[in-house]
Amino acid sequence: MHIIITGVHMEMTDAIRDYVLTKMEALEKYIPRDDTSAKLSVELSKTTNHHQHGDVFQAEAQLHIRGKETMMRTTQDDLYKAIDTLKDMLTREIASYKDKERSVFRRSAHKVKALLKRLV
Repeated sequence: MHIIITGVHMEMTDAIRDYVLTKMEALEKYIPRDDTSAKLSVELSKTTNHHQHGDVFQAEAQLHIRGKETMMRTTQDDLYKAIDTLKDMLTREIASYKDKERSVFRRSAHKVKALLKRLV
């Protein structure tokens, strides 16, 4: 999986980049091995909202797997908490997509098996 990390209105330090890479590489176990076009783009930004005091961090990810685009966004008061939340959101999304693919395959297999039983 190809991972792109960008920072907006903040400096991307090596510690932040390594933390994001470590967290997002854990998602590779959910992505099919034969999908070479898998791409994850992570954008970290620092904003201040007029309703909240202090810095507010936003983590946004665009994930492309087998022609499906998924976009997730989270806002937290801590950058590392935002990255963790984003990883959890992506994990749930990818796992549900993988389960749907598997269930469609199994339903099709059951139909083929039933058809073959009728022929025999």
